[in-house]
Amino acid sequence: MRKNYLLIFALFLFIFQPSVNGQDKKPLTHADYDDWKTLENQQISNSGHWVSFEVNPQDGDGILRLYDVQKNVYHSFKRGSGARISANDHFIAFAIKLQKDTVRKAKLDGKKKDELPADSLGIYLTDADSLIRIAQIKSFKIPKEERAWIAYLLDKEKPSADTAEISDSVAAAGTKEPDKKKPKKKKQQGNTLVVFNPINGEEASYKHVTEYSFSEDGSLLTFISTRNDSIDSVYVHYLTYPGTRSDTIYSGPGFAMKITPDKTGTQLAYIFSADTGKIKVYDLRLGKIAENTTRVIVDTASKAMPDSWGVSENGTPDFSENGMRLYFGTAATPQKEPEDSLTEDEKVSVDIWNWKDDLLQPQQLKELENDKKKNYLAVYHIPKKTMVQLQDENLDRIALDRKHQHPYALGFSGKPYRKYLSWDANRYHDVYLINIENGDKKLILEKLQSSASLSQLGRYVVYYEENDSSWNTYTVKSGEFHKLTKGLPVSFSYEEFDMPTDPGPYGIMGWTANDEMLLVYDRYDIWKFDPEGDKDPVNLSGGREQKMRFRYIRLDPDEVFIPQNEKLLLSAVNEETRQSGFYDLTIAKEPRLEKILLEDFHFQRPDKAKNAGLLIWNRMSFVEYPDLWISERDFSHPKKISDINPQQDKYLWGSVELIQWPSADGAEMEGLLYKPENFNPDSSYPMIVYFYEKYSSRLHSHYTPRPSRSTINFSFYTSNGYLVFVPDIIYKTGYPGQSAYNAIVSGALHLLKHPWVDKDHIGIQGQSWGGYQVAWLITQTNMFAAAMAGAPVSNMTSAYGGIRWGSGMSRMFQYEGSQSRIGGTLWEKPLRYIENSPLFYADKVETPLLIMHNDNDGAVPWYQGIEYFVALRRLNKAVWMLTYNGAPHNLKRRADCKDLSIRMQQFFDHYLKGAPAPLWMEQGIPAIKKGKEMGYELTEP
Repeated sequence: MRKNYLLIFALFLFIFQPSVNGQDKKPLTHADYDDWKTLENQQISNSGHWVSFEVNPQDGDGILRLYDVQKNVYHSFKRGSGARISANDHFIAFAIKLQKDTVRKAKLDGKKKDELPADSLGIYLTDADSLIRIAQIKSFKIPKEERAWIAYLLDKEKPSADTAEISDSVAAAGTKEPDKKKPKKKKQQGNTLVVFNPINGEEASYKHVTEYSFSEDGSLLTFISTRNDSIDSVYVHYLTYPGTRSDTIYSGPGFAMKITPDKTGTQLAYIFSADTGKIKVYDLRLGKIAENTTRVIVDTASKAMPDSWGVSENGTPDFSENGMRLYFGTAATPQKEPEDSLTEDEKVSVDIWNWKDDLLQPQQLKELENDKKKNYLAVYHIPKKTMVQLQDENLDRIALDRKHQHPYALGFSGKPYRKYLSWDANRYHDVYLINIENGDKKLILEKLQSSASLSQLGRYVVYYEENDSSWNTYTVKSGEFHKLTKGLPVSFSYEEFDMPTDPGPYGIMGWTANDEMLLVYDRYDIWKFDPEGDKDPVNLSGGREQKMRFRYIRLDPDEVFIPQNEKLLLSAVNEETRQSGFYDLTIAKEPRLEKILLEDFHFQRPDKAKNAGLLIWNRMSFVEYPDLWISERDFSHPKKISDINPQQDKYLWGSVELIQWPSADGAEMEGLLYKPENFNPDSSYPMIVYFYEKYSSRLHSHYTPRPSRSTINFSFYTSNGYLVFVPDIIYKTGYPGQSAYNAIVSGALHLLKHPWVDKDHIGIQGQSWGGYQVAWLITQTNMFAAAMAGAPVSNMTSAYGGIRWGSGMSRMFQYEGSQSRIGGTLWEKPLRYIENSPLFYADKVETPLLIMHNDNDGAVPWYQGIEYFVALRRLNKAVWMLTYNGAPHNLKRRADCKDLSIRMQQFFDHYLKGAPAPLWMEQGIPAIKKGKEMGYELTEP
């Protein structure tokens, strides 16, 4: 008789957990995941009076919490989500999600998504301490700036009346007209839009609305409605604050979309087509609110419009900050498809791969939908009433500043180098300076690897050169180039970069007023440069000697220039101690750096109230969840205002420490060692080694217990009595496998000097790039008692010529110049590919191996896992492979994640703790029992 596997598995978890030494704390189990919650979508109001955040479980219904800072009072709303605090604090709007149980039942009943009830809208009135609830909403919006109104779209539109007409003679006879079908009702487009002032209760509703949008200052609400009667008609409306009565700026046959007001609510734009059929050709229209008029400003006949092109439906009109320019997209006008006269079995479906193609066919097919929607940036100069086409088919993208009215943009073209994408890890492009006033283009940089950007006023182009680690500027007015970092004794590229390609830069901090100075990062510091190169560079922070890394925190999202006479908030991380915190920096004539705090935590980026000196921020450690804190701008008077996971106190957890050791070739190595709570040096513990590139910078990261997408959860395993060792890896080009061996094995041997590491029970686990190294390591050493490899490359020779199906790209670039670090082609370095391929040493494997490789993996082809599995199986090695059907590289479905977590723990517990093996390991699950039996039951010892 079949045993109850859940009961047995629960019994197993009870029997084989480590002792808690008489304390009340207990180890984590897979049944505990749902108790853990996450803090999300935190924000502070402009005044600093209100803070909102969501507390969401991993599976179930969340809670929106509103915190009244002045009164120290909390308000909670079940299933609240996506809160928006009005600019003046008068109200807080949020969606109220459906109950998860309701959604689940509907799915079990076979209901489709559009048959489910919609979310509700909650509007909390802060002064009245009351909630307004509105059912069945599709979306809602509130203005960015201070206007006390809200607009929301109801989810369901009531059916419109039958618009079919019957002739008088037929109606009089009271009979149906013979041989003629009654015309079908047209499906009415749009939904009911409600405009509501929650302070005074005024509201108005408008039917058949397809889209709506507020101006940034909140003075104008624009929307489009339709009527699908005997002809398709469109209406373009607007409302001006504080009224709720709309004006119609345009009405007539046709179709309109992409309505956009300018920042100050004086103009609106939209695209329009008079064609009511499937094929539509659009024009661009501009409306003036004061005149209540709209006119066509761009169409296919416009002088600057390329031949056979028109306004694109896939581009959204966008006003410049001052409302003088209107940007929009253009593209080739759609053509009517030829009539289909073939049956399905008469049609040919073939992909033709041509060696002259810029992109491989799989990549072309992956990008097909985006290519169909491709549109090219143009601008309409409103005062001049002229259109300028800025982008053509040779330019991939345009970068411009919509805040300022300077005359230039940058255009980037990677077209000459697209073919290189298949094998070169670098991304090259030519850079053009584009005159926004007339569209003239000037090539200023060729085959640039890094990006380039314009200064805020458009006076300079700044760019980085990898070949000499230099920052450079191009002066637009004079056409001169300047190498700013020449002669400086520091590198501005990633100093620890270890792939066989040129490293990129640390980045730009910004510009000071009037484009006077450029601020740039190196590994540790902030440098100030004169963009003309006349003045000497200045190091503003002096962090290199202390190995202190400084980065600017922009507290004002609307900031344009870096202020020189104000205190700038910097994040700080000490690379040696891993302490982090904050400093103040003043960059006036004499730079001044002041420490605020530096502690054994990781701090996440703070947010500041727009009109007050309050900050909200998070801090974390391995033990401490990143709860929400509030403080003054100088971090004085800090107060913790959330406690998301108080239940953690009931469970065994653990600790983490930074360790160092010398590798086999003498390099100084670093890594993290996680220990179980109540660690006893007189006891002996099993250990699991996990790794992925470098992890030691995450010393203070917190890991919430949750089902695994592909890797072990550190908190879960320390809670269950395991040591977890995470070494950093330093790679040498051409020897990725050996580099991993040098770091991991030397680190493990270093730890084996301690008697509390059980040398006979060490496991290893990795995913993707880490999975490959696990698969390779077990061909070189038998020190591991069990290994788990997720999505491993097993044969570099076949993987090299394969496709990354997620992107459609060739895999060549990855091996020659990217993460796989071989540093050459297969025909240049064939032995390197073989030497680093686990498959060619499969006969050396003695370690039991669990593989996870999913059949919809878009990063590492599934056949890589298959090649290794079938080889080990033929060699009669202990090997299992989990393939989750339809799953990607890392699991997404929670049910799959839970299943992997259970099986991975059972696998390691069996080999590292001596627990009984489950049935799925002992007997397997035949295809005929797939989905009916899970095989979690433990076999008799």
